[in-house]
Amino acid sequence: MHTPYHLAHRREPWCPCRVAAGKRHGGRRGGLASGGARSRALTADVIEQAAAEIQHVARVGTLEMALSIGEIVFRRIFHGDAELLRLNGPKEVSFTQLADRSDLGISRANLWRAVGIYELSLRHPQLRESKHLGVTHVRAVLGLPARDQDRLLARAERERLGAAAIETAAACARKGHGGRPRKLEVVRALDALYRVTKMPVDAFSDQRAVKKIAAEEIDVYIAMLEDLDERLGVLRALLREAANRT
Repeated sequence: MHTPYHLAHRREPWCPCRVAAGKRHGGRRGGLASGGARSRALTADVIEQAAAEIQHVARVGTLEMALSIGEIVFRRIFHGDAELLRLNGPKEVSFTQLADRSDLGISRANLWRAVGIYELSLRHPQLRESKHLGVTHVRAVLGLPARDQDRLLARAERERLGAAAIETAAACARKGHGGRPRKLEVVRALDALYRVTKMPVDAFSDQRAVKKIAAEEIDVYIAMLEDLDERLGVLRALLREAANRT
């Protein structure tokens, strides 16, 4: 039976206070920040060893897999340094080299999420013993302030919430902390139209290309454009009305 990395390579106990103190050095509370200038070059052998260990535990699955992979990256790529993790985030050179490997068997996004899940487990060691919380629960609260992470994870464990419920609660928490609101449907439509206007003018006036369109399709396209003209006329009138009110 495979012994998880965090058990086979246990060092001195990690102090949650020490990790939490890393929040003072930049980045959002409870999340992982990117950017920063501090970096440490690693040898190819260390990256090779990290890749081999990740490939080994990638078959385990679930939350334990994410924790094991996150611990490997945290200890080997970021030297167990929460400050370096917060300063450089996924832009750390050695992390990029590791994530770009085609033989890793895990995407860059999932690799970074695993680091976030492991960092969160340093403040919430009970995650490893939880019989209800899974990787989806934990992933949903990444990036939230620490107090919201604490509240939502405790509620999910206490009330045995499903993944969908915790994702919904996390989305509400993000909106309450200045998260980006969902775009209005009309704005999304206008954005799509704007992208059309950026197409080359020749795309709309190429006579030779138009002559190659099948006859049975021409009537369909004409009807579509007429319908679009009507919708654009309504939208134009609404926008002008709104402009006059301001």
